[in-house]
Amino acid sequence: MTNLAKNLTDTTRVHAGRVAVRVDNAAMTYRALDEASARVAGLLRERGLKPGDRVGVMMPNVAEVPVVYYGVLRAGGVVVPMNPLLKAREVAYYLGDSGAGLVFAWHAFADEARGGAEQVQAEFIVVDGIGFPDLLASAAPDDQVAQRDDEDHRGDPLHLRHDRPPEGRRTHPRQPHQ
Repeated sequence: MTNLAKNLTDTTRVHAGRVAVRVDNAAMTYRALDEASARVAGLLRERGLKPGDRVGVMMPNVAEVPVVYYGVLRAGGVVVPMNPLLKAREVAYYLGDSGAGLVFAWHAFADEARGGAEQVQAEFIVVDGIGFPDLLASAAPDDQVAQRDDEDHRGDPLHLRHDRPPEGRRTHPRQPHQ
């Protein structure tokens, strides 16, 4: 099964200079998105992420979302999208229930994300316009795209979507790689 991040690398080879992401007046080309996501993948691998590991993404609709999203997929991780308005106890639940050991959180929601991450001993990375680019610049890019077709990871989801569980029931529908 092909990793969805391969679509990004394939598109970058053909359309590197075209705009991939536009938010307000800012635009990011496929080349820039590809390079930044490779640095996220490198950062995650430096921190010990293994294929199939879950990673929380607690961010609003900002240009950094696809950078983090494709970086997690590139490294072979499973994205756990999280509402940025969650409170610390809810963050702890989502991370604990999904098994995510790390969460990327937008700076405006960092306090709640940090509080929840601490409750379940998950690592926490703040995403902002100042420190995050510096963090990525310090990470060695990993240009490889993890393949998920080995027996250990066949059937792993692309991402886990958490719905609020009714009466404590676990629920996270799977979205497969394809």
